[in-house]
Amino acid sequence: MTPIDDLLAQLQRDIPLYGHHTAAIGFKQALVARLGVRQAHGPACAALQLPAMERLRRLPVTPLHEAARRHGLHLHTLWPGGQAGTLPPLQVVGERDDSPRTVTDRAGYLSCLDEVEVRGRSELLLWREQVLHDVEGDEARRIRDQFSFDPQVLHAEDGHWWVMDSAEPAPVIEEAFWLGGHHAHDFGHWLTEYLPKLATALLAGWPGGMPVLVDASAPATVREALPALLPPGTPVQLLPHLGRLRVRRLWCASNVSYPGYCPLLSAPEDMDRLLSPPWRLARLLGVIAAAAERALSRPTGIDRLYLARRPGRHKAIVNHGEVDEVLSRQGFVRVLPEEHPLLEQLNLVRQARCIVAPEGSNALLSFFARPATRLCVLTSPYTAPLLDLGGAARERQLALTLLTGPCVADGSALAEHPFWRFWSDYRIDPPALARFLAAWETGT
Repeated sequence: MTPIDDLLAQLQRDIPLYGHHTAAIGFKQALVARLGVRQAHGPACAALQLPAMERLRRLPVTPLHEAARRHGLHLHTLWPGGQAGTLPPLQVVGERDDSPRTVTDRAGYLSCLDEVEVRGRSELLLWREQVLHDVEGDEARRIRDQFSFDPQVLHAEDGHWWVMDSAEPAPVIEEAFWLGGHHAHDFGHWLTEYLPKLATALLAGWPGGMPVLVDASAPATVREALPALLPPGTPVQLLPHLGRLRVRRLWCASNVSYPGYCPLLSAPEDMDRLLSPPWRLARLLGVIAAAAERALSRPTGIDRLYLARRPGRHKAIVNHGEVDEVLSRQGFVRVLPEEHPLLEQLNLVRQARCIVAPEGSNALLSFFARPATRLCVLTSPYTAPLLDLGGAARERQLALTLLTGPCVADGSALAEHPFWRFWSDYRIDPPALARFLAAWETGT
């Protein structure tokens, strides 16, 4: 046996439960605690199958906006950040746990920096022997962010990260726009993070005409739609998993919210720290909606749309068959969004006048609808994390109601955790749904 066999065994047990990146956090932490940072480097690369990461460096972390202000080749600020606002309660039918919250927005800007190294499926921007981090104030500390979620970070200290990379020169390109990161495989993050970044760049006058760097793990529907949303003559360049590039002039847009690497949330109030101001997100969604409508706008004949979730995924409606039946009787057409290209998904949403969707990426898709569209989101009673989406719906002039049902995992250890319980499966009461739809139809 080796000194870390038990850690390797735990890693293999954790990967199916939490996913590779999340499971790697505990493995890296335990490895560093047992061996020390430098001695943990080799075993971490071997166990996590990290290519071309033979070099380990302790690098200072610099906020992206600070680097852009002081050293950027270009900086266009759309709004300075710091504006506070209140998220009022949601319109909810059923049990709930939301209450008004105050949130503060982040700066919105487009920047360009010289000689930046990037990797596929990594958030790190390596620049002048520093790590650039799109962070403002103490937001990372407040959510106790775990930076070792990123495959390039072995260990994080206050103000410095131990970064694994290669001393060999990376392939060089002259200019590009950065639209990658460790959440790029997730469709929901494209709706709330990456497409809003693109919208920020377009609002700031980014001209296009250069490669847009996109992680190869991005959903196919997104990759196929991007050319229609970009300025003419702007190619999409895919970065393979952990593939390296050095970009002589890298354009970056700020994130409208701080999604974190992997927040360590352990109390109910911690969820509030992930809420983001809706007034900025709503504007950026409108930019993408307008671009999509120019690319594809045709009648669908579907006025009542049900954006269904494929069975077997997390946050499942366990009695989805009964829910489908109720919606069908009320004239809703069931659609699985992932079976359609993204532009067609957006077109379906923008042609509908009444939309029902389970909480998650399907509900997020509904926020591209036209003003005055009625939207019903099916979800569990844990509604507090949805306060910002409720605010975005108001900004987008959507009539949003949440219809909640009980979690089927209540009482389990998972359901008691303030973060993971939000991902629990739940049940929607068919008579309650039928009553709601009847009242919705008559406007009562």
